[in-house]
Amino acid sequence: MVRTSTAEKHGFRCPLCGDDLRQDHKGRGFVKHVTNPYCSFERGERDNAGVPRVSARIGPEPPAAHQAADGMRVCGYSERGIFNALFYEIVFSSDPIGVLRGLLSLICFPEDSADFSGLRGAEVFVEQSLSDFGDADAILLLQGSDFRCVLFVEGKVKTSQKGQWTVLAEWRKFLARKGGKKRDKLDSSNVFTQLFHKVRFIAGLRDGGIASLQRGIAFPACSTRSVRKIGNNLVVLEAAKLIDRHAQPSFYVAVVPDSVEALEHFFANELRDGPGDDMVGWDTRCWGFLCWEQIESFCRKHCLVNTLRVFDFNRGQIY
Repeated sequence: MVRTSTAEKHGFRCPLCGDDLRQDHKGRGFVKHVTNPYCSFERGERDNAGVPRVSARIGPEPPAAHQAADGMRVCGYSERGIFNALFYEIVFSSDPIGVLRGLLSLICFPEDSADFSGLRGAEVFVEQSLSDFGDADAILLLQGSDFRCVLFVEGKVKTSQKGQWTVLAEWRKFLARKGGKKRDKLDSSNVFTQLFHKVRFIAGLRDGGIASLQRGIAFPACSTRSVRKIGNNLVVLEAAKLIDRHAQPSFYVAVVPDSVEALEHFFANELRDGPGDDMVGWDTRCWGFLCWEQIESFCRKHCLVNTLRVFDFNRGQIY
């Protein structure tokens, strides 16, 4: 519930979660959220009732993320800002494992039956470097009563300058590599390149441990590096050691601004055909996907208001 006077002041938009608010035609002194009944803002409060009010939606007000704030707020840019806000808000929630378990349940793995229902603990690394194997937007080390696993997350957004981002267009860019010429090398910012790098990282780790990654893993001719190594950075090596303890099994998730329907069709058709025989080590059996729209809806359901502010601030930049 939100006081009628507060609703009118903010253009019938909740200043905490950003959800639209209903109007107070009956003069009760409070209004309800349209889609987010879980928001705790002004719950149990009301204006003095008994005097009929005439409520009408006023002109648009700046959304909550853009208003002056008492205290301090942090609002990050694009996908990095959302991943940071999302995981920090989950870890400081009243039920972090339950909320994270719910988020993981949204991921679709078309070729694998991943089950995280027994999740008991998690450690999350945001924007973790793996040296020549690229930075991961997030690495989740998960454990339950009878399992350990690692989940790599790579996110892509539809920038505000683009009309749209589609998984099919990204895949066609990935297929355009031909090898041999510099201009035909794989694009390191392409989500399929990034996921492939993590697959090869895990393959090297399973074959020979950290020493194997330090000696180097061979990559196809179309890669910008014929051999990729983990290097000697102590923080990167420590992350690799932790991943090694959770590397069976390993999952790879693309978080993208396309629709669920488009991704289901893509995974069932184009991705299944593969990129060609030159891509040695190509393996998509544990690949999955999640859409940004699903994450925003999840945040509304669980009242993750800080993450919603970041979504609102980056409106048009994510999906």
